[in-house]
Amino acid sequence: MRDLARMLNKVRYRELARICGEEGLRKSGKKTDLVKRLVENVPEETLRVYVMEFMGIGKKIMEHDLVPEHRVMGEEEVSELLKKYGIKKWQLPKILDKDPIVMLLGARPGDVLEIKRKSPTAGSTTYYRVVVRSGS
Repeated sequence: MRDLARMLNKVRYRELARICGEEGLRKSGKKTDLVKRLVENVPEETLRVYVMEFMGIGKKIMEHDLVPEHRVMGEEEVSELLKKYGIKKWQLPKILDKDPIVMLLGARPGDVLEIKRKSPTAGSTTYYRVVVRSGS
């Protein structure tokens, strides 16, 4: 949480006030007050997305040629996937909740991502990852 407050301190006051307004918080006061209000009232994942947006990282990541297509699967799709392969969700490969793509998609621990990669030899391949909480 401390690193998040440090990241928010790098964001301009005007942008912090805008974020507070979008989150339904009071948007006046000192910059440190805004940061404290955001850290206390807004989920960490949401704040990380705001910071990434402010830095212009979000759009750049999603549009990059080397980043495959990601999407969060629905519960029924996950059930069918697990049934098809005869596995449990915890047996899927993992992806951390602090991964930039996971944060941009708004995925939570327990969600399953479908990742479609393009390959010059195989054409297109599909991978699945379960989102897990990171240790820090």
